[in-house]
Amino acid sequence: MKRILFAVSLLILLSGPTAAPALPLLADEELAGQTMIVFFRGDELDEATWRRLDRIRPGGVILYSTSGNVKDAGQVARLVDDLQHRASHWALPPFVAVDQEGGRVNRLTEGVVAFPGAMALGATGDEVLSGRVARATAEQLRELGITFDFAPVADVNVNAANPVIGVRSFGSDADETARLASAWIGPFAESGVLCSAKHFPGHGDTDVDSHLGLPRIPHSRSRMEAVELLPFRRMIDAGVPAVMTAHVVVPALERDGVPASFSRAILQELLREELGFRGLIVSDSLGMGALDREWGIVESALRSLEAGADLLVLGADRGHEPEEQTAVHEALVEALRSGRLDRDRLEASLARIAAAKEALGLFNDARPRLFGPTATDAREALAREVAERALTLLRGDGSLPLKGPVPFLFPRQREERLRPLTAACPLLKPVAYSEEAPEEERLRLIEALEDEPLIVAAAYDLNRKPETAGLLAALDERRLLLLSLGGPYDLTALPDAASALAAYGDDRATLEALSRLLLGRIPPRGRLPVDLPGLLPRGWGLQAFPAPCPSRTGTL
Repeated sequence: MKRILFAVSLLILLSGPTAAPALPLLADEELAGQTMIVFFRGDELDEATWRRLDRIRPGGVILYSTSGNVKDAGQVARLVDDLQHRASHWALPPFVAVDQEGGRVNRLTEGVVAFPGAMALGATGDEVLSGRVARATAEQLRELGITFDFAPVADVNVNAANPVIGVRSFGSDADETARLASAWIGPFAESGVLCSAKHFPGHGDTDVDSHLGLPRIPHSRSRMEAVELLPFRRMIDAGVPAVMTAHVVVPALERDGVPASFSRAILQELLREELGFRGLIVSDSLGMGALDREWGIVESALRSLEAGADLLVLGADRGHEPEEQTAVHEALVEALRSGRLDRDRLEASLARIAAAKEALGLFNDARPRLFGPTATDAREALAREVAERALTLLRGDGSLPLKGPVPFLFPRQREERLRPLTAACPLLKPVAYSEEAPEEERLRLIEALEDEPLIVAAAYDLNRKPETAGLLAALDERRLLLLSLGGPYDLTALPDAASALAAYGDDRATLEALSRLLLGRIPPRGRLPVDLPGLLPRGWGLQAFPAPCPSRTGTL
C-alpha cells in the first residue's frame, strides 16, 4: 500500500506545479529560502547555525563529511532528528540531502554499508544488481532521515582525461549508462528518497574539473543527442524526480556561451519543453570554480533561478563559508521585490518542491527511523557481490594468482586507505613512495626493486600523472602487475604492463575482493565498461587466470 501511495504522489509531482498541496501564501523571505539547499559546519546544530537556518528557512540542507556533519550513522540520525524537530514550525519541512553515489563519492561510511561505485556496476553489466544497490542505498539513507540523494551520475564518460567524472560514471556507452542509471529510479521512489540524474546536459566528455574551471563541450547537437543527452532522456521517460545541472558551456545548445546552469535554452527549452521534464531542477553547487571566478555565488544564484532552476545548492566549496548564505538569501528577497525574479516563476518552483515533499511524506514523517548503524549482513553481502563481479582482468601473463610474497608499491598518501588490502593479502609486502619524491629518492626505489621478478603497483589516474607513470615505467613495465584503483585508464599510461587489473575504486568491499582475487580464491568476472583507445575495447575482460609464463615459473 505504501508503494502505491508513493507512486500516486510521484505522479502528482511529475504532473506539474498545479498539483502541489495547498500552501499558505509565503512571505518573500520564506519563498526565497525554499529555493536554497545549504551546508553548515559541525556534527550538531549550535545556536549560531540554527539562528542562520531559522532566518533563511531553506528548502533543504546538504551534509558533508568534510564539513564535520558526518561521523557515523547514529550521529547523523541525531543531527537530522534535531534539525527536523527545530524546523517543525516552518511552512515546509526541509529536505536533508547528501552525495552518496557509491565508490569514490560516499559521504557516509561508518555504520552504513558503502557500496562500490557506478563504474563497478558498469563492469558487471547487471541492471538488476544496479537496482539492488540503489534500493539498499536509499533504505539506509531514509533510515537516517536523509531524503534526497544527488545520485546517480548519468554522464557518459567518453574522455579518458576527465578529471571529475571517471569512475563515477557507469561507462562510455550511452545505452548502458541509461539502462543502469534508470534502475535507480524505482527503488529510490519506493524507499521514500529522491534520486537525481546528474549532470545535465552531460559532463562525461570534459577535461576540466568544474570545481576549478569552466569546461566547454564542443560537440554538435546530433552528437549530444546520441551520447550525452540519451541517458537523461531515458531517465526522464522513466520518471526520475530530479535533475542536477552541469556547470559546462555547450555552444550547440546555448548560443550565448553561458554555462548550462544559467541557460534558459538548456533548462527551459530543452529540459522542460522538449524533454518534458516536470520534476525538480537542481543546480550543482554554486561555489564551484566554474562559476565562482567570474560571477560569484550571489550572482550565480540569481542567474540559476532566472534560467529555471528550482533548487540552488550552496555547498561546501573551497573558499566558502555558511555565513555567505545570508547574503544570497537577502539578494534573492531583494530580487523578488525589485522584479528581477518573477514571483510566479518562483511559486511554480515552490509548488514542485512542496509536491516532492508531499510525495516523500515529509509533512507527516520527516524524522529518522533508526538511531544507530544501518549496516546489515545482507547489505554487506551485496557490496561483496558487486565488488567481486566487477574486478576485471585486462591483461595477464600468468602472475595471478600470486605464488609468493611480492613488493606492493603504492603512493604514501594512500597507505591508510589501502590498509584493508594489505591486511587481507599477506603476500603483499608494502612499499610506500611519495608521488612528489625528488629524483634521488626515485632512483633509490628503482635500485631497491631491480631484482624483483614481479612488482604489484597500485595506480591512481596515471594517465593524468606523467611523473608517477614515468617512475613505474622505469621499474620495467614487463615486471608490473598494475592494480587500477582510480580508474581503468591507467593502462593507457603503461601500455606494456605485463598484467593489469581494473578495480574501479578503493572502497573496503573492493579492496577485500581484490585480495581474494590476488590469492586465487575468486576468478575475475568483470567486463571493461569503457573503451581504452588503441588498447582494449569496451566489453573486454579475461574470465580466467592465464597460464604462467615460462620465464616466471618457479621464480615467485
